[in-house]
Amino acid sequence: SRTLADGTTSRVTLHPFYDRTTLIHETLDTLSTALFQQILITIIIVLVMLRNLRTSLMISAVLPLAVLAAFVPMKATGVDANIMALAGIAIAIGTMVDMGIIISENIFRGVADWESEGQPGGDEGRLKRIGDMTGEVAPAVITAVSTTVISFLPVFFLTGRDYRLFS
Repeated sequence: SRTLADGTTSRVTLHPFYDRTTLIHETLDTLSTALFQQILITIIIVLVMLRNLRTSLMISAVLPLAVLAAFVPMKATGVDANIMALAGIAIAIGTMVDMGIIISENIFRGVADWESEGQPGGDEGRLKRIGDMTGEVAPAVITAVSTTVISFLPVFFLTGRDYRLFS
């Protein structure tokens, strides 16, 4: 209520007729659960496809750490864990796994070739081969990741009604 200049009281009553809070919370819970399941299924698929426990664990260990690392700048900049943010993280998980598999497979192949050549250069030769094999696919990996990141840039420049929808 509010007192007007003439001494009368004005009162406004709001009656919500469409509250989406429950729907939004249920959607975020569903997306959070799906994100956890995606990480779990991805770990299993990486293990099955690579058939190498150490490499699979290395790629899989990065996933939860990367998701946690994504929440730090989100918290610092005031970005909520909304549907768009969680969907972006889900896409990023798929990209990280793809790039991890590409790099790991190339390293795996290079080290196998190095071993079949008689392991020239010992441990230093192995590290050099790993670096060479990583460098061999790095431009393709950077290009692939860059195209994904660049495709999301227009979302950051939305204004008006569109901004309100995505924010």
